[in-house]
Amino acid sequence: MTRILIAVPTFENILPDTFKSIYNLEKTEDMLTDFDFIRGYHCARARNIIADKAINNNYDYVLMVDSDVILPSYTLLKMLDNPKPVCLGCYPRKNTSTGVFEIFKTGQQDFVDTYSYGEITSLSGKIEIKGGGFGCAMIDVNIFNNLPHPFFKYVEYENGACLSEDCYFCSNAAKAGYKIYADTDVICGHSIRGFQWQ
Repeated sequence: MTRILIAVPTFENILPDTFKSIYNLEKTEDMLTDFDFIRGYHCARARNIIADKAINNNYDYVLMVDSDVILPSYTLLKMLDNPKPVCLGCYPRKNTSTGVFEIFKTGQQDFVDTYSYGEITSLSGKIEIKGGGFGCAMIDVNIFNNLPHPFFKYVEYENGACLSEDCYFCSNAAKAGYKIYADTDVICGHSIRGFQWQ
């Protein structure tokens, strides 16, 4: 039996469409899922609480879902078919009007070069990436045993640049020898961003 914690870091509420998409997720008989949400903390702190809960309760995987991301019903089936240690679903970036995904390409030092909608939809299956947003992120819980705590942290640099908590995690996972993947078949909606794929 594969135990999966599906958890939402949220400062306030979960959008109804997001919750409905979680409720409607398809699963196989050997998947056991539990749902939780962490409210009232900033995102990095909430993600750390979720990770700690996954570790302490012996889950195999944790699926983190942002409170405004809408999952395709087949998300679990796709992500756990030939599973990867870290696998992200694809969704539009904040405030985009041009179809830019929160998925960053390999071969760059910083998290700058993202995939466009056209690039992602021309691909199939899981691709290696530098990192990305954790609005839809399936993580093998064993990874946390090999990473420094806190697992998620905002980093502000002297030049004013920032590293988000999810890219911070991806950087540390890569340093520990893990590859980061995106599943190009898991195309999610981003409800309040005014840009939908489906």
